[in-house]
Amino acid sequence: MGEIIKYGNLQRQKNTISRLLIYWTRIRELSSKPISVSKPLSEKLQDVSPRSRTMRLASCFQSVLAQYPDNVVIKDIDVMFNPAYQVDVLKILTEARKSKPYSVIWPGRYENGTLYYSEQGYQDYKAYEVKNYDITCVI
Repeated sequence: MGEIIKYGNLQRQKNTISRLLIYWTRIRELSSKPISVSKPLSEKLQDVSPRSRTMRLASCFQSVLAQYPDNVVIKDIDVMFNPAYQVDVLKILTEARKSKPYSVIWPGRYENGTLYYSEQGYQDYKAYEVKNYDITCVI
């Protein structure tokens, strides 16, 4: 399902890619300046009771995303990885792409077809195999 392309090939293929673009954090040559969603998303989540945040994270994220123009590049999604939420962050990101075209700067690392967030042994550690998601990972 998911695919991995090199940044140099992106310009040729960008118009044909319809899925969520995940840029690995080392990429700094983007045409548009990424927008941080950390503060607005945290503020939305503060308005939700702690026990309901897991269920409301996706809708809060989509609400924040709706404030920005189509094809925005976002960054600073770390708040979504709070271990208390117990959600599949990559699934939330791909679902949101269905209602609004956007791309995201991945806040972790990429290695051998897998996106990682945090480090093994930490509560917020996550590993996502690119092939299992409807994404294009740009390395």
